[in-house]
Amino acid sequence: MKRLDFNQLATFVAIVDAGSMTKAAASLHRTQAAISIQLKKLEEGTGKQLLKRSYNHFTLTREGEILLSYARKILNLSEEAFNAISDEQVSGVVRFGIPDGYARVFIQNSLRQFISRFPNIRIQIKNDNSHNLYKSLHEGDLDLILATRDPKEPGGQRVRHEKICWVAAKDFVLDGSRPIPLALYEQGCEYRKNIVEKLNQNGRDWFVSFECQGVTGFDIAISNGLAISALAESLVKDEWRIIRTTEGLPDLGEIEIELHTLPGEVSEAIRCFRDEIIRQVSNI
Repeated sequence: MKRLDFNQLATFVAIVDAGSMTKAAASLHRTQAAISIQLKKLEEGTGKQLLKRSYNHFTLTREGEILLSYARKILNLSEEAFNAISDEQVSGVVRFGIPDGYARVFIQNSLRQFISRFPNIRIQIKNDNSHNLYKSLHEGDLDLILATRDPKEPGGQRVRHEKICWVAAKDFVLDGSRPIPLALYEQGCEYRKNIVEKLNQNGRDWFVSFECQGVTGFDIAISNGLAISALAESLVKDEWRIIRTTEGLPDLGEIEIELHTLPGEVSEAIRCFRDEIIRQVSNI
């Protein structure tokens, strides 16, 4: 029976999470050569190329993306098994920031399970838009944030990328002769900036009908046909329809969702919660 080597899987995940061989070697307290050997053995054992490497950069192959998902599950299950029989309970406080739309989709069903596994970890959650969450992280008010990627905010770990979809109520008719009513987040949001720039490039007239701080505003505006908006595909509700580009709206491309951690040493509680968030968001 063929089996995957646990240490090789851990090394593979560390490389992907760190974004480079050098950073992975530092995080594992090993030489870069040793890291490279582990990856090579894993690729030889699976008979598949897992990373496409170029100078100081790599991307996951299709097989690499598949294996990464399983590797995370294997490592998390190992940790869960150890914690289940260990006399030492992980404890501490985790201050976590997340936009409420992401919270509804990505963590709503996982928090109870995590708290059950780690009853001595106290989670403090702040819901806000990504722009404000970055600010709170920089000010030291949060330990960890899950946010939409901002090019001005380096150092994050990409955990997901999704298509941005135009959405409206199912019976909403887009009238090309009238300005488009929009539901948008407040100024400073990368979502808003992208939408406005693409509409202006497309020559479409628009106005802000709803300026929202959270998903409730979008739910009201879109579901009642008062405005349209653009959201990550996972946030689209069943009672809405996706407006296709054939109706004259510009393609908005994709967004990247990143996990950012307060610089410096992190506690075991933060590390456990960070691993859980990565697993949940990556697998939905």
